[in-house]
Amino acid sequence: MKHILTLLLMFSPLFLIGQEIDESPAESATSNAKIVEYQEKPKKVVFAEPFKLSFVLPEKATFDGENLSQKDFEVLSLTQDKQNPLLTEITVLPLGLDISTFTALGFVTSNGDRIETESLEIKIKEMPSKIKDLIDIKGPYRPFNILGLILILFLVGMVVAGIIYLIKRKKHPAPLNLTAYEKQEQPMHEIALSQLDILIQSDLWEKNKYKLYYSEISDILRQFLSARFKFEAQKMTARELFKKLKTVPDFKFDFNVLKNLQQSISLVKFARVIPTVEDRDKVIRTAKEMIVENKETDLTRYQKKDNKPGGKNEKNN
Repeated sequence: MKHILTLLLMFSPLFLIGQEIDESPAESATSNAKIVEYQEKPKKVVFAEPFKLSFVLPEKATFDGENLSQKDFEVLSLTQDKQNPLLTEITVLPLGLDISTFTALGFVTSNGDRIETESLEIKIKEMPSKIKDLIDIKGPYRPFNILGLILILFLVGMVVAGIIYLIKRKKHPAPLNLTAYEKQEQPMHEIALSQLDILIQSDLWEKNKYKLYYSEISDILRQFLSARFKFEAQKMTARELFKKLKTVPDFKFDFNVLKNLQQSISLVKFARVIPTVEDRDKVIRTAKEMIVENKETDLTRYQKKDNKPGGKNEKNN
């Protein structure tokens, strides 16, 4: 009997290890995503010269908006072929040197399944010099007027600065005149809803300023969340914002719907996708629903302002 007990004690850790090994593949299988390969895999690229990658999705899916800016790469555009929507092409700008990893880009299907592109190790080379066989020729010395040169350089700089200003002003119209949250004379949700109404009545959509239009929606929502729950939402990435909202007990909204809203905004802001009128209305409607569901429950401080001398109640009397 003692020998049997001794053998059981000796081999019991092996049974436990076997159970852990059997359980780990099942857990990892649930988190695996479908991996798609690029049609061409460049081994070397040139610093600051954009290059293209293309791949074919196994089924319809939407880009999750993440990994647009990586350590040594930045995704400039993401487009899908009109005749074959599954064929996707991205333009990438290399910003580092030596061997770097272009990490996976994620896509989500309508069923919630995840598709990821493969990771690529790419060597980023320095720009080759376009000037060869330089010959140092020293010409004759000629004195010149230093003040005249400074004046010419100053005038050229002023002209260049004026041209840059006009180009930026044309590309980026003046921001909308939105009410600041520091002057909270009315409930926060009313301010946010009025800001959305101002945006809808603006001419940004008619002028095809889709990126600016969606950026204003994102800014309004982040300003509302910052004022409502007292944290700096403007300085957070999308992932950090979702992680923070999950810890806020008073936040009320379906996170799946909120994630779809963020993906729609990211596609227009970063991937330059052109939204339809139906897409715009859906984003506006979802934004308003999120604001209304998280409006303040205690409005007594605004009522106190109205009851002060010269307030709304006194004016109405």
